Amino acid sequence: MLVAAELASSTERCVDQSHRSDGRVRCMPVAYKLAFAGLAVVGLAGVANADVTLGVLVPASGKGASYGIQQQSAIEMFMERYADLGKSGKLKLITYDTRGENTEAINLTRKLISTDNVLAVVGPQFSAEAEVAFPLGVRGETVILTPMAAKPGIATANRPWAFRFALTSENDYRPLLDAWLKRQTKAVAKVVILHDAKDAVSSFDGKTVFPMLLKERGVEVLDTISFQTGDIDYSGQVTKAKGLNPDGIVVSALYNEAGHVTRELRKQGMSQPIVAGVGVNDPRFIQLAGPAAEGVMAAFDFFAENPNPAVAAWVSEFEKRFKVQPSNAAGLMYDSLYLMRECIMSLGLTGDDIKAERVKMRDCWTNMKDREAPLTGATSIDKNGDAVRKPVILQAKGDRFVVAQ
Repeated sequence: MLVAAELASSTERCVDQSHRSDGRVRCMPVAYKLAFAGLAVVGLAGVANADVTLGVLVPASGKGASYGIQQQSAIEMFMERYADLGKSGKLKLITYDTRGENTEAINLTRKLISTDNVLAVVGPQFSAEAEVAFPLGVRGETVILTPMAAKPGIATANRPWAFRFALTSENDYRPLLDAWLKRQTKAVAKVVILHDAKDAVSSFDGKTVFPMLLKERGVEVLDTISFQTGDIDYSGQVTKAKGLNPDGIVVSALYNEAGHVTRELRKQGMSQPIVAGVGVNDPRFIQLAGPAAEGVMAAFDFFAENPNPAVAAWVSEFEKRFKVQPSNAAGLMYDSLYLMRECIMSLGLTGDDIKAERVKMRDCWTNMKDREAPLTGATSIDKNGDAVRKPVILQAKGDRFVVAQ
């Protein structure tokens, strides 16, 4: 009950300080630290130490904090349900906040592998973070799995220790573009792409993936227009796009920037259909864009409106507890941890011989075939270390996304 009191009354004080390489310290908020790194107090009554330890990296503050907040909630639900590993003992998570920054991702990944001696690392979340953190998993011979980074090639470049649970962006976008083009009453022959040049996956998708897939479908890209993470004025970019008079618009950005640029598009009278990249996979995209989001199409790994009874029950519990609909980020984190646990239990890992067990964990992910995850379904891992699944094609309607009909 002390934990509940702390959570309710003090979200600003620091309960832990993790030293950084530059000598400064970063303090984690009470709610963050107690709810996750200290979850054994909540969910494992009477258990002081867990037997098997995983490291987790989330953006609990800074860029994309909405993703991290959703993931923290999913972690809390997961640990309350699955911390017991049966014969393998108990599960412990050491969770750090990267703030969405590459430097933090590097330092904290190194700390988890070399100092905390974790069995595996779940995270980081953004593609730019994963690109710089994944090589550390290779050097440390430790499995490092990103739940949501979508940039193609980041796991491939760091075989055999790096893995991705999210679908690569091209595997999301192929069926998405097919559905988007098919449903338009007026043929889409020419598009303009608006993308965030600072965010790694948004930039790569905007400059490489979308153009490639659109060309395959006979669609001309009139121009690729960029903005920067954190921009507040998109009028210039939209004015330029409007002057090109495209048949359709592609937006490749995180939820914040995507929401604002979509609002500006509609404000300037551009009524063309919009298809969006994986960055909009968060309820706040629709909140920020408002009515301008209506009709925007996207593809998600996880969908909160899935009628599957198990998914519906989980979503209902999430909404009841956290007063918000779970996003793609929450679902992917939950299922990433679930399959980590499945590997631990199926192999009988105990954390006693960490070097040997890291190899066994690597082999478990390498050979994963149609392993059922609670929220996203049957998952396999291909030769590139990437997950293979069927995405759900969605469309913004009212205050949420629904399955595109």
